Amino acid sequence: MKEIEKYYRQYPEDAAREFGENPYELRNILKHWVLSPEEGLQMIPTDSIVIKVDKEAVKRSGMLLPDTIPDYMHISLKGRRAVYKNELMLLEILANANWERSIYMASTMGPDSYFNLTRNFIQEGLAYRITPFDSTSTGVSIDSEKMYRNLMERFKFGGVNNPDIYLDEATERMCHTHRCLFIQLSSQLIKEGKADKALKALDYCEEMIPSSTVKHDYYYSQSGTMAENYITLGRNDKAEEILTMMANDNAQYITWYLSLDEERFASSYENCLGYHQHLLQMLLFNISQHSY
Repeated sequence: MKEIEKYYRQYPEDAAREFGENPYELRNILKHWVLSPEEGLQMIPTDSIVIKVDKEAVKRSGMLLPDTIPDYMHISLKGRRAVYKNELMLLEILANANWERSIYMASTMGPDSYFNLTRNFIQEGLAYRITPFDSTSTGVSIDSEKMYRNLMERFKFGGVNNPDIYLDEATERMCHTHRCLFIQLSSQLIKEGKADKALKALDYCEEMIPSSTVKHDYYYSQSGTMAENYITLGRNDKAEEILTMMANDNAQYITWYLSLDEERFASSYENCLGYHQHLLQMLLFNISQHSY
């Protein structure tokens, strides 16, 4: 890229005609490099890409807006050795969408699919909306109003709260994911001072995804944070119920491990002591710290 910058300094008109006004601009990179018919130019010549932001289009988009809209969106390719076709397709979408049509990524995709865009994500439910803003700078990564409406009014839970329903492993994992969403939402609402909505979200989660069909789990469904949020909202009784459920569950696991013969217990030692006993001690400590 240094040679290109030198070319722009020495021959600005020729450079602009050949590679566009801004060599870092995504549209110029796609047009004059990636899609160039000239052999040897089918590449991205920089690890720092920018997209000129149409601020009026962003205002019309309906996305959550920060205090100020930046002039450019920045995409870093630092450390990458290649850009694949699916990623080029995403870059083309970003270059041409102009924010007037929402662009989303599913939150259930792996981080490897996010193409260094996580800093530009705003969560609205089971999907991240791609924005031109750096959420690490704005400090906001959840659109609480849209997420609240999606979870509380639009999502359908298919009778998960029926105690007679059977949930296979894949469905149960998705239920844990949905519980996590409610907990993330409540945490954001608490941060924003919207305690009433936060409490309604947690209670609705307990109603739609109850522990009778989907057990509370400290890690998989962030139920420890759920208990903390209930305490913050003044519902110590609900927090005690969740923490006690998880403590009893871990105690049952430990009891089962201790019933094994010596050889089988030895092979399960790490799960028993390294996970369940440690978690049980932590849960009992949390329970003891609060007067219910």
